[in-house]
Amino acid sequence: MYKTLVPRDASRLVGGGQIVTVASVSKEGVPDCMTAAWNTAYDSDQVLVVLDLGHTTTRNILDTGKFVVGIPDESLVKEILKVGSEHGRVTGDKFKWAGIAPEKSAKLGIDVIPGQMAYIECELGDKDVFEKTGVAIGKAVNITVKEELWDDESSSFGKGYQHNLHYVSGEVFCTGGTLIKV
Repeated sequence: MYKTLVPRDASRLVGGGQIVTVASVSKEGVPDCMTAAWNTAYDSDQVLVVLDLGHTTTRNILDTGKFVVGIPDESLVKEILKVGSEHGRVTGDKFKWAGIAPEKSAKLGIDVIPGQMAYIECELGDKDVFEKTGVAIGKAVNITVKEELWDDESSSFGKGYQHNLHYVSGEVFCTGGTLIKV
């Protein structure tokens, strides 16, 4: 037996899924961070995130051409909900507003939420596409991953990666097949 859903629920079946953080900085130096469930690998050295054209993060990336995609685990649920709950244009420095002591990304020096499983520091690929559609293609310029989570033999996440977060709806996430309701 199948249940019929309304068309707007299509994104609940195939949409993004894994939650990532997207950190950026304004041309004036104000740090920002948001969450995004619409993301995927675009090529072996590129990631794709879809952002609303009205977001502060979008403006920052258009102005600077740089951003950091972070992969949080379940221990950071409260932090990612906080940074995802308000626009940077309202909060100013998102980290200060959220009460998060950031750390700097290794190469680009952008403030990020500390303790994430990995960080992909990116330069914006096609500015015109991003400006028109909100689809940001980031070319990786540096990647850091928690050593204990990386399996050199398979060149992929190993044990521990099951703790990454997948968005379900509202304040509900899935990790390792278990629902987490905040």
